[in-house]
Amino acid sequence: MTRRASVALVATALLITAAACGSSSGAESGSAKKEITIGWSVAYFDHPVYQLMMEGAKEEAAKEGVKIIFADGKNDPAIQTQQLNNFLAQKVDGIILTPAVSDPMIPAVKRVNAAKVPFAIVDRRMETKGSGIKWDFLVSWDMVKSGTVGGEQVVKALNGKGKIAVVEGTAGAGSTVDRGGAFYKVIAQNPGIQVVYKADGNFTRSGGQQVTEAILQRFPKGQLDAIYFMADEMLFGGIQAIKNAGRRDDLKIISCDGDKNALDLLRKGDIDYDGIFFPKDEGVIGTRLMAQQLKGQKPDFANQEFEGRKAALVQHEGMPWVKPDFFGVDPGNMNDKQFVGW
Repeated sequence: MTRRASVALVATALLITAAACGSSSGAESGSAKKEITIGWSVAYFDHPVYQLMMEGAKEEAAKEGVKIIFADGKNDPAIQTQQLNNFLAQKVDGIILTPAVSDPMIPAVKRVNAAKVPFAIVDRRMETKGSGIKWDFLVSWDMVKSGTVGGEQVVKALNGKGKIAVVEGTAGAGSTVDRGGAFYKVIAQNPGIQVVYKADGNFTRSGGQQVTEAILQRFPKGQLDAIYFMADEMLFGGIQAIKNAGRRDDLKIISCDGDKNALDLLRKGDIDYDGIFFPKDEGVIGTRLMAQQLKGQKPDFANQEFEGRKAALVQHEGMPWVKPDFFGVDPGNMNDKQFVGW
């Protein structure tokens, strides 16, 4: 073999090797799947409802094979606004928002919409307020039903007649608006019941205790018949104030959310009524729907459930709203296994 022919054969072999390597590399890069990432701004981390919601979301994310980045909004719309901006800068595939307060978040949501990033709201809902903002879906348990049930429980506890005080949630929060609106509607339909005081307990134990202490000071024994707490977390502070004042026997106490500690209080006779929803349902369903959308699948909004609990589907401002259910709990059903509490 001539030297020229030998060089040509070597060159040909090198070209074949390079082509094979290139083909192999291309196949690997073509088959490698980009990890789907969801950015989720949560109203605040230090609340059992949101801790359970995130737990459910993590479990579902593992099943769906997607990644979730949670950000603590610290109950501050300015912080949540920055978090949404950060998610856009990080080029996440989808964004979920649990707004601490809804209206201040409208400009940030507009930016998300402008970037055409898939977007959803979970737990505390928003109103568009004519801004034109959109979301692909909303997952929020039936807070209207919770307020209705709470109002009906107050009516039942007082036999349709008496004076009540209300410890409300954070002003402007979707949960406060929905639950409060439904609650006061029921009360308005029962003229024998009079709301004599209401104040913002900010969905915290300390807020619940402070508001309840103010209520008890303002209305001595015999001048108030019941206190309604818009959330169990505020109840826990409020019940301490009530016990410290020795006022349990002269007040009916009604709350809602389904925290096991609150339902234990009901079973012990320390409160009179409560209600329950399941925070993990929101986390699971919200993650599932977003993951399906980001995978190019068509989310089945009408048939969502978790652990046998079906969620309803309605339209809100022309967009799908998936609603996990809410259940009233009283001495008649408080020992049912499904109402042990979370």
